[in-house]
Amino acid sequence: MFETVQFDIFTTAFIVAVDIIICSVVAIHILLNKHDEPTSAIAWLIIVFSFPIAGTLFYLIFGVNRIYTKGVDIQNAHDFVNSHKNKPNLVPASKYFQNIGRHIFKTEKPQDYPVFCSSLDKQLPSTLPLTGNRIELLLDGTRAYPKMIEEIEKATSTIHLQSFIIMDDEVGKSILSRLEVKAQNGVKVKVIYDKFGSAKALFSFLVRKYGKNIPNFEMRPFSQFKLKAPWGIQLRNHRKLLVIDGKTAFVGGINISRDNIGGLSSPDHYIHDLHCMINGPAVGELQMSFLRDWHYVSTDHPVELLIEDHLPMSESCGDSIVRVVDSGPGQNYLASEKLFMTAAATAQKHVWIMTPYFVPDKPFWKLLCTAVARGVEIRIIVPRNNNHWYVQYAAQSLYSTLLEAGIRIYEKEGSFSHAKAVLVDGIWAFMGSSNCDVRSFRLNYELDFTVMQGDFLDVLHSQFLKEMSESKEILLEDVLRKKLPQKLLENACSLLTPIL
Repeated sequence: MFETVQFDIFTTAFIVAVDIIICSVVAIHILLNKHDEPTSAIAWLIIVFSFPIAGTLFYLIFGVNRIYTKGVDIQNAHDFVNSHKNKPNLVPASKYFQNIGRHIFKTEKPQDYPVFCSSLDKQLPSTLPLTGNRIELLLDGTRAYPKMIEEIEKATSTIHLQSFIIMDDEVGKSILSRLEVKAQNGVKVKVIYDKFGSAKALFSFLVRKYGKNIPNFEMRPFSQFKLKAPWGIQLRNHRKLLVIDGKTAFVGGINISRDNIGGLSSPDHYIHDLHCMINGPAVGELQMSFLRDWHYVSTDHPVELLIEDHLPMSESCGDSIVRVVDSGPGQNYLASEKLFMTAAATAQKHVWIMTPYFVPDKPFWKLLCTAVARGVEIRIIVPRNNNHWYVQYAAQSLYSTLLEAGIRIYEKEGSFSHAKAVLVDGIWAFMGSSNCDVRSFRLNYELDFTVMQGDFLDVLHSQFLKEMSESKEILLEDVLRKKLPQKLLENACSLLTPIL
């Protein structure tokens, strides 16, 4: 009896000691890596010490994003490709970048250079505002997919596709089948997909069904997720890009899925979204973004990538000035957030934001409130029916604060809206894959582009007005009437902001 009790005491003491050691190690990691996010750090410390085993596992998966470790690998790949831009043995690349230099936006008088453009030059020195681009706004997959397929059919040398989600459905199979046919006919096809976003296609072996025994067809995953390193699930390649022959690009928010086509998808699953087709010098910068990613996911050397077929000479074909901005740990880190911050900080008249997920960190929404205080009109459009209920509640937890500051909020009626764009003063805008949330700001690999001048701004302005006409404006008195259970749920969901 005595021995049993003694054994139980020693066992309990051992378990407690192990728990203390585990919690202490995790606490040290939290304090070293999240000291600039006190709210997040405190939340994780409470979770870990309250539930040592489950809390530690949860932290490893969702709290550790490996920005400073995995990001270094990606940064090295990024820099290695860029270091070959002007090497004498890469004549096509040298000619291409000399040609790009002719399209960099300049003004005769320094005082005429836009403030926001100067701000982006300083914050994102590796990006260039390029003149001479033509942009066409494409609504939903109903309009985007036919245009993408049309250009795929015209391809003569290369097709580069990158998508967060490739679904195992009619749309995914149709596009991959067409790519396979083009590869069989001599066109070199490269596809990058994200393991997390394309998990369904991965588990159904869709990605293994195409390109077999076709040397010109290559598909590679980007995601860092591995069972031995579960934290990699946090670093996701959220980019959506298609480049044809280095001359035509499609970029925006549309993934490869039947849910983006009206008629194929049920009303409950239909997704409204925006995409763009771009021609002109900016296509080369979009191509470079893809090539840097491809070098990272493959063994291809920059000498094999920076070739004439990938980087043909670009000529002016429109009146829009476009700056390509790729962002993520190791690649222009925080660039997405800097775009949003610049919009709020430099706006003189208005900032209109359209986003499916509005869960930014405190500095950004405080900056929006400050902008309103100095006379800037802020309008935010979010979906009334979100595909992630917890994100919707987290966003709604900010409503009262934003409305009291004078910010106008609209909830778009009908099907889920995945559309994302920002319009500033009617003189510049940006759109792409970035949501207005912490995940896009700090964790995801995003691809956006800014636009100034040109007819596209008028088109985007009209689209914003259309989106608002199909939305219900949220009033402060309605928000203040919310019942306590809903307020508690919203505030609970807002605690997850750092990982939403």
